[in-house]
Amino acid sequence: MGKASKQLEIFIANIPDDKLKSFPSVAGTIYKDQNFRLDMQGLTTGKPQSYNLQIQVNKETSISTLKKAAPATVAGPVLVPKDKTPDPDDIRKKFSDSMKL
Repeated sequence: MGKASKQLEIFIANIPDDKLKSFPSVAGTIYKDQNFRLDMQGLTTGKPQSYNLQIQVNKETSISTLKKAAPATVAGPVLVPKDKTPDPDDIRKKFSDSMKL
């Protein structure tokens, strides 16, 4: 496992629970650090509607191997149903399982 993968795992583990319990009504960044950001891309159109969450590389990353990848998605998408109470640990696990690094 390289530096980028380790830093992504740390980012996922450090997302505060409150950022994974409720989501904005419009697309945007929910949480970020120097290397990564958690974005809500919008709501899906199917039933039930779900929040489309993705972790992407920041252009300002300090990890040289990721600079060329910015702003690529490196984990997700994770779909969280709008009508259910989100479980932060479940969301983190889905991000870890979907890592692309």
